[in-house]
Amino acid sequence: MIPEELHLRNFLSHRETDLDLRGVHIASLVGDNGAGKSALLDAITWVVWGRSRAPYGHDEDLVYHGESGLEVEFIFRMPYQGGTERRFRILRRREQQSRRSSNSLLDLQMESDSGWVSLTADSIRETQARIIKQLGLDYDTFINSAYLRQGHADEFTIQTPTERKRVLSTILGLDRWSEYQDRVKKQLATTQGQIREVDRRLDETTQELARRPEYEEQLQTAEAQAKEAETQRQAIQSQVDEITRVQEQALALQRQIADLNQRLAQEEERLSLMQHDEEQHQGQLTYYQDLVAHADVIETHYRAYQEALIEDRTWGEKLSQSARLQAAKASHEQAIAQVRESLTYDLRRAEQQQAHLEQKIASARAQLENALSDIRGQIGILEEQGTANCRSEQTAQLEIAQIELARLEALAQAQDEARATLQAAEVEQSRLNERNRQLREQMNETKTRLDALARAEALCPLCRQPLTPEHQAQMIAEIRTEGTAMGDEYRANLERVRVLQETQEQLQPQIKSQEQQLKMRRVREQQVARLQQQVEQSTVAQTRAEELRARAAALEQQIAGIDYAPDAHLALVQVQEEKAIYETRLEQGDYAAEARAALAQILAQLAEVGYDGVRHDQVKAGIQALSTADTDYRELEKARVGIQAETEALKRIAGEITAQQARMDAIVVEHTTRQQEIDALQPQLAEGPRLLQLLNTARQQEAVARQRVGAARQNLAALETLGRRLGTLREQRETLARRAGILTELRDAFGVNGIPAMIIEHTLPELEREANRILQQLTNGRMHVRFETQRETKTGNVRETLDIVISDEKGSRPYENFSGGEKFRANFAIRVALSRLLAQRSGVRLRTLFVDEGFGSLDADGRRRLVESVKAVQRDFDMILVITHIDELREAFPTHIQVVKTEAGSIAEVV
Repeated sequence: MIPEELHLRNFLSHRETDLDLRGVHIASLVGDNGAGKSALLDAITWVVWGRSRAPYGHDEDLVYHGESGLEVEFIFRMPYQGGTERRFRILRRREQQSRRSSNSLLDLQMESDSGWVSLTADSIRETQARIIKQLGLDYDTFINSAYLRQGHADEFTIQTPTERKRVLSTILGLDRWSEYQDRVKKQLATTQGQIREVDRRLDETTQELARRPEYEEQLQTAEAQAKEAETQRQAIQSQVDEITRVQEQALALQRQIADLNQRLAQEEERLSLMQHDEEQHQGQLTYYQDLVAHADVIETHYRAYQEALIEDRTWGEKLSQSARLQAAKASHEQAIAQVRESLTYDLRRAEQQQAHLEQKIASARAQLENALSDIRGQIGILEEQGTANCRSEQTAQLEIAQIELARLEALAQAQDEARATLQAAEVEQSRLNERNRQLREQMNETKTRLDALARAEALCPLCRQPLTPEHQAQMIAEIRTEGTAMGDEYRANLERVRVLQETQEQLQPQIKSQEQQLKMRRVREQQVARLQQQVEQSTVAQTRAEELRARAAALEQQIAGIDYAPDAHLALVQVQEEKAIYETRLEQGDYAAEARAALAQILAQLAEVGYDGVRHDQVKAGIQALSTADTDYRELEKARVGIQAETEALKRIAGEITAQQARMDAIVVEHTTRQQEIDALQPQLAEGPRLLQLLNTARQQEAVARQRVGAARQNLAALETLGRRLGTLREQRETLARRAGILTELRDAFGVNGIPAMIIEHTLPELEREANRILQQLTNGRMHVRFETQRETKTGNVRETLDIVISDEKGSRPYENFSGGEKFRANFAIRVALSRLLAQRSGVRLRTLFVDEGFGSLDADGRRRLVESVKAVQRDFDMILVITHIDELREAFPTHIQVVKTEAGSIAEVV
């Protein structure tokens, strides 16, 4: 996995960050504490595995303060399915919808020749599994090997031996052996289950074949019982047949009785309808007789109703004439009101124009007065600025400030020269220290060569042949001469370094003192500029004051003579005249003469019509009170004709009711006869249930007997089949037993103590050599690490483990007894060794190393050695990112990624 692009939105301290890592091989990720350096690596682990420094399941803690969601997009390169390299893109997003609900997205894509292709599964869980499968490692393995997190450099060291073996197994790809073992276990469990099933069937088959005599005896007994049950059933069946014939006769009689009941119900319903019809005709006859008895009253109301209708029509005609005249009256009144409203509007408009003009005149006067007041104020200020005493005092202050400023500028120039001298001394001192370090190494090598040559049988360093005494003495002399020259140069360098240090010690207090004095330089520059401006302004102020006095006199004369806003004054006189005309017409009613004359004529016509609305309402109320008179009169005429018809109808219905009752009596007599016949058959019918129960019992006994016969015959037939199957089961048992033995051996071979243990035993020496190679660089050969895979228990047995033993010149000690710097060196060496092992593993191409801080616990020499170790392994990784806030390490790497925290969020830039 080689990172290329990283895009963050609202992630921790980064609001909007876009980082292009293409072309970066080894770089330092620099910035102040809290600037957001570690957040960039947290973003990578969160987008890839959904894990970061925040507790698992608390992604809301990663959201930028005040925002509701976050998003990270990560683009990287790696081989696809063990083939050519492809670019992959992972996008993870989380949006908070409400207080208790959120929406998450995880998208995986791969770049092909035709563009980006989606590899996203149906769910986030399945997509995450695809990402882990493509990378070949999970989050825990990543942070235990290729990612030295801030404060977690000992992530692998402090793990339990079991967890260390798990991480190492994942790096070595030993999970596949666990998968193989799981498959074998499943097959072995299946085979063992099949064996148990075959054994059970063998036992059942053997036991069943031994029951043949029992089944033969059961068959003879069952056949005799079946024959006896059949004879008994036939005897009972003949009695049941006779009872069935009697039941059919009784059913026929019941059907006849049911038919008679239905006919009787129909006749009763018909009689009820006749009686209801008789009641209706009797009620109608009574109603007609009551109307005829009140004939005088009905006829009187009818005549009054007709007279009221005639009077209502007369008043209606007058109402129509009055309505037409009222409409004309309203029209003329509206015309008069419109003219009056128009005059009123003109009057209001004139009043508004008058007020506007008066305000305009007052505003013009106010502007002149304000200008006059401003000019008088400026004259007073200018008179104060232009006094002679003020100008002389400002000139004296200006001269003093210029002298002080000149002194500070000279001091600043001297400070720049001191700083240049100090910087040159520091550069030369650093160069001399580095040269002395090289000289020490060369002198050590020279001493080693002298020791080798001083031996009796020294060899030539070129041809590896023994040296002659003369050649040996000559080479010793040459090497000693070289050593003396290097020693002289070394001592001269030390003396020069001492002189440079004295120079630095003298210059640093001087520069510090100059910095304190130069803090007033900016203040003096501002003071000189301000005094120069004041002197210039004093000279100009006097001339300006004379000009303003002349202008003030002109304004006073203009205000006194009302010489302003002439157009407004003229327009105001015209508006006042128009306003007086409108007021006079409204007061005297001098408008709409024709409409007023027409209105007087309409009022005279209304008086001639004489419409009385009260009387008209009284007539309408009388009509409403007599509203039923017309209907009552018509009902009276109908009653006089209908009394005879209702009387005849009542006579007819009485005859029909008498005939209907006779028919119903005949049906009742026939119903009684049929019921008596059914009662005579009841004694025979009472025996039916008992005989049916006996017949059912006999049938069941016969069926049970026949089932026993069939079961006995089936058991004997099954024994023949079981005899043939017994041999097949025995052969199957032998085959399964051989397969179980093979699977048991494979299960043990694929287990942790089998092939995986052999691979770990083979790999640990390589891991130990690589860790010690890096550790020797970090500690100058002082420390050594060793991995132990077995430990003796208190009982004397040997137990599998993965312990880490660290040693130095004092011997082996527990990890906790080492200092912080020593712990970090050991942790770094082990973790880089794990990373290289992961990078070299077949099928997994991580090829990236992240080192987050940890340098603060090392001294200067330890940091230098750590940088050298990082550079030494750079060929094994396509990218190495080192996070630090220590200034001296920022320049130790060729590329910098600068992270700065601003008010708008953290910003990252490749420098």
